[in-house]
Amino acid sequence: MSYEYSEDQLIEQATEDVLKELGWTVVTAWQNETFGELGLLGRDNKTEVVLERDLYAALKKYNPHLPDQAYKKAVEKITQKEADKSLAQLNKAKYALLKNGVEVTYTNQEGKTEKKTLKVFDFNDFKNNTFLAVRQLEVSGELYNRRPDVIGFVNGLPLVFFELKAHAVDLRAAYEDNLKDYKESIPHLFYHNAFIILSNGTDAKVGTVTSSYKYFLDWKRITEEEEGIVSLDTLLRGTCSPKYLMDIFENFLLFDEGGGDPVKLMAKNHQFIGVNRVLENVNNIEDLEGKLGVYWHTQGSGKTYSMVFLCEKIHRKLGGSYTFLIVVDRTELENQAYDTFSGVGIVNNKNIIAGKKVGISGREHLRELLSDNHRYVFSLIHKFSIDPEVESEYPLITDRKNIIVISDEAHRTQGGKYARNMRFYGLPNASYLGFTGTPIIKDEEEITKNIFGEYVSVYDFKRAIEDEATLPLKYLNRGEKLDIQNPEIDEVMADILENENLDDDQRRKLTYHFQKEYPILTAEPRLRTIAKDLVWHFNERGYQGKAMLVTLDKPTAVKMHLYISEYWQEYLSELKQQIEIAKDLQEVQELKRKHQKVEETEICVVVSSEQNEIDKFRNLNLDIEPHRRKIVDRDLEKQFKDEEHPFRLAIVCAMWITGFDAPCVSTVYLDKPIKGHTLMQTIARANRVYDDEKENGLIVDYGNVYKQLEKAYSIYGEGSKGHGKNNGTLQERPLELLEGMVVELREAINQVTQLLEELNFDLKTLIDSSPMQKIAAIRNGVNAVCLNEETRTKFEMAARIVFRKYKALYPERLVMRYTRKYNAIDAIYNALNQKTKSADISEVMGRLQMVVDENVIVKRVEEPSHYEIDLSNLDFDKLRKAFQKVQRKNELVYDLNEAVEKKLEKINNWGYNMSKEMTLELFDPRNDFVFKNIFGNEKYLDILKDFLEAILELPKGKEIVSVELKNPNNDKQSKEGKYSIFDIKVRINGNAYINVEIQNVRDENIVERVIYYNGILSSGQLLEGEGYGMLSKSITIVVADFLALPNSKKIHSVYTPMEKDELTELTNSSGEGLIEIHFIELSKFRKYIKGKNIMEIVRENNLYKWLVFILDPSNEVIEMISKSDKVVNRATKALRELSSDDEARMKYMDREKARLDKISALFSAEKKGEMREKIKIAREMRENGESIDKIMKYTELSEKEIQDLSN
Repeated sequence: MSYEYSEDQLIEQATEDVLKELGWTVVTAWQNETFGELGLLGRDNKTEVVLERDLYAALKKYNPHLPDQAYKKAVEKITQKEADKSLAQLNKAKYALLKNGVEVTYTNQEGKTEKKTLKVFDFNDFKNNTFLAVRQLEVSGELYNRRPDVIGFVNGLPLVFFELKAHAVDLRAAYEDNLKDYKESIPHLFYHNAFIILSNGTDAKVGTVTSSYKYFLDWKRITEEEEGIVSLDTLLRGTCSPKYLMDIFENFLLFDEGGGDPVKLMAKNHQFIGVNRVLENVNNIEDLEGKLGVYWHTQGSGKTYSMVFLCEKIHRKLGGSYTFLIVVDRTELENQAYDTFSGVGIVNNKNIIAGKKVGISGREHLRELLSDNHRYVFSLIHKFSIDPEVESEYPLITDRKNIIVISDEAHRTQGGKYARNMRFYGLPNASYLGFTGTPIIKDEEEITKNIFGEYVSVYDFKRAIEDEATLPLKYLNRGEKLDIQNPEIDEVMADILENENLDDDQRRKLTYHFQKEYPILTAEPRLRTIAKDLVWHFNERGYQGKAMLVTLDKPTAVKMHLYISEYWQEYLSELKQQIEIAKDLQEVQELKRKHQKVEETEICVVVSSEQNEIDKFRNLNLDIEPHRRKIVDRDLEKQFKDEEHPFRLAIVCAMWITGFDAPCVSTVYLDKPIKGHTLMQTIARANRVYDDEKENGLIVDYGNVYKQLEKAYSIYGEGSKGHGKNNGTLQERPLELLEGMVVELREAINQVTQLLEELNFDLKTLIDSSPMQKIAAIRNGVNAVCLNEETRTKFEMAARIVFRKYKALYPERLVMRYTRKYNAIDAIYNALNQKTKSADISEVMGRLQMVVDENVIVKRVEEPSHYEIDLSNLDFDKLRKAFQKVQRKNELVYDLNEAVEKKLEKINNWGYNMSKEMTLELFDPRNDFVFKNIFGNEKYLDILKDFLEAILELPKGKEIVSVELKNPNNDKQSKEGKYSIFDIKVRINGNAYINVEIQNVRDENIVERVIYYNGILSSGQLLEGEGYGMLSKSITIVVADFLALPNSKKIHSVYTPMEKDELTELTNSSGEGLIEIHFIELSKFRKYIKGKNIMEIVRENNLYKWLVFILDPSNEVIEMISKSDKVVNRATKALRELSSDDEARMKYMDREKARLDKISALFSAEKKGEMREKIKIAREMRENGESIDKIMKYTELSEKEIQDLSN
């Protein structure tokens, strides 16, 4: 990928541009940051994540005229770390400080102790805060250093974390590969975090410190009327403009501790917009005469959390001592609403639920609660009913004006009669806001407008699906397929059946209207047919999740549990038979895993209790007691919502079909005649967003509610906003027939097939080939996909769409015709996935090992025993030759690039590795930066002296007495001359000059280079006026990490000028030679020590200890030598010290990156060059009239590529 389109240049720069436009200051810290009070950011060191200089200034500005002690204590509290707390708990604690202020105690000028809460932000004037975005800020954790892409600081606090990827990278990688690591490596950076942004430019999502990837959400619009676009630009403008950011931070973040550890929630895009629209009406409450509007946000979009955001923002921003009365129409919904408010910590006393006080009526308790000015009160709408035998009009509860009633669907109860009593008699001066998941229908319009007014915010079913806030629902009528008898159910019966707790009058009414139909719907053969089909369908689903069966009534629910349990065992027996006859080992293992899951799956009945229920069920030959015991003794709701819990199938009749949110539910089986609003609520149990594989919710119909669905959508469909004008077919609406998904699957497969064809791979060759041929075909498919990072990402994303749609359709017969194509795509995808898991440069280069064997060192690694290829030593000529023999070049180049990226990432994150013990990974001495810091450092002249003595092998009386390092920079010999820098330049004994070079990348002109360097070494000795007799000896030493002298077998070769025939050395008048060149070739040393005892080899020659040190400083031989050799011991310590230095690591990384990039570039260039040559030959053959078949055979180009040449 070109730098112009890289993550750094394109995505980060685009982010910077937008932030600047929004009013942020943007700086880049990498290689620009200086430390201290006057430094770039005012940090003292890299561990600091709060910019205390900016924080101190903000505290002083918002809280003037306090002693410095007060500000310092506030800073200390904000930056304080606490042990034994999770990241979520720490983030919650810091959020409370930052939002509500920091309480400090200080001594005033009079010597008295004072307490004061210091403001950290100015929430009323967002412009009065400091917004600073820092690119590439290096942060040190306890063990690792990391450098995030962008951090957004407000008043010095890191509120926004940006993880940005290149446009061709799947966004999930930003979460899985980077964000997870940051949270583990530098967790303190997230203590104060508000939210996290992930983006690759085209895709952008926002989440919190506790969000898993599936809960990172789009931010598609700034206003409700906009169509909505997923983009980084929209997300930045919608969340990071100073106005919106401060609003989100102050009013749209919650911590829900209902499940234990805090879960941080950020308002979704539609909640943020909708709540703020309601707030505009509250600001205008007098003019609107208390009619705050109807808030229609479809089921599954988070209505109850929207209530929390709204209520808390009104309390915080408007004051007014408002009491919010939350009114619902069912006890379980009342409890769920209370639990949500309680879970986020804004209520903690169940006595605020009207009717909980013993000794008085629910109405009187409500009157008492509203007279006490509670912030929140919860009530059933039924508290506003009257007894016609005692009263003709509902009495006044309170005439307070500062009450806001939030009605959650309650206005529909009893045709709005209770709502009228509440609005016009019980609470006449209150203001009213209606929350609903379905639009207001025509019959409800008049009362709705009278009580609530017009729509204030609309987020309908279709938009929620488009925004991926909810999933589409698919419909499957298995009742028709099974030829199940389903009598017509009229409106009266459907109304009565909505309530599972029927009173005596309702029972008599139902018996009268339902005397013919009920026996048919509850007949044992019919129920058994449904039970058996459900067992097989649920367990065979491609995507299973959890499921709910909605039955006619409570007795039927218990019956269905009996029948399903019976057929469950039959299904298990069938699985066992399949295991016994299976011939393929992999198939056996899969079937065993499936058998285990089915066997451990639990099925539970969840129904409400009633008086004398044990006797009532016993009279029907049914036992409710074990089911009731489960409901009482266990938290079935929590267990069902837990994706890992084996309770996977719930049998219900009225409980859990409204107001119950379990995202892992993917299937709702319907065998109950329900209609309208209740039907819409019921099917919405399956539309919650869950994981990446959940493509949709599935509604399986056994009771023929198809017509009711038609009617419900004609009323509640998005097109008419509830006026019943949408006369389209079912397939045109959000709930579509499952069969229609076949078209989507076919299109998804076609997209993958077309992509592979563009990459010159025909999926049909894999599908139609023999088993042996399939192995090669899969590799060819992988090779095609690996053309570059973008093609691979496209394939993987397209393949995942195929997998989701296939699994959503399975096991319907319609899907079977696509199974072979699905399997073929899956095979290529899995092969790629395996490669990703094992991506390693050593593995990639190992494919070329047979050709370049002489260029690698093999070192023994302790348990488990294996061999590791040393990649620092590469003979590029031989690698080129090896590359020509590789069949699948795309695959190798892609893998190599991936592996290089991993290697560079490892270098970037260099530090301590956690294993059984903490061990520091040492830098590679072959890196020129490392080599110079060990052998060319004034602190370690004894190391250089010992190294040079081992190379020069000086005779007695000529030993090195003095070592003097010289400036390695060399002046140009002329204005146009070549500038050069030696690695190490040293003068020994006040006489000879030595240049020591480390070469870790092959240089084809190494001999010429050395001669040139030696000439510079000689010519740079003499000053103007000095005679040539002053010239000292010039020695050039090259330690080459490649095969430099192929014609020599020596590890250490020494060259001096010799007379051609007599082979006598050229010397000066004193008989001393003036030129000496040493080549030390590490590749030959590797070959020499391969398979030998290294300790014995080291004893042969003093130089060899240094060569082992350079090749592998962690080798146990070096450790042994260090015990007796003080100089080697000192070198090892010096290397450890260097390896643990942060600044040194950055320089080391730069050198390694340059070397590894050259490796990748070599193969990429070879691949491109080879393709150009093939195209050239193909053109010539085409011009000469050769057939396409012959050209294909000769050049290995595809037919399409050859035809494209002609065009």
